[in-house]
Amino acid sequence: MSEVLHANIFFFIASVATVIFCLFVCLILYHVYKIAQSVRRIMERIEAGSELIADDVAFVRNSMKGGFMRIVGMLASVPKSRSRRSRKTSDEAETDEDD
Repeated sequence: MSEVLHANIFFFIASVATVIFCLFVCLILYHVYKIAQSVRRIMERIEAGSELIADDVAFVRNSMKGGFMRIVGMLASVPKSRSRRSRKTSDEAETDEDD
């Protein structure tokens, strides 16, 4: 076989391999593109959900602040009445001991 024939066979095989390689790369890139679209849709849903969660957390926080202040107000009034009773009982105990 002549050298020209060997070169032609080599270039034919290299050309076929290059075309097949390009087709595989195009196929892979197509799948990567589809995956990227899916990820983008998922991210948009997550962002929308996180905005809703942030709104809900802000609502609960504001509700808890109002409720917390009411609870603090009730607790602040309760120890005062208990401390007066304990003083009276301790004063009564001292008068009983003196008798």
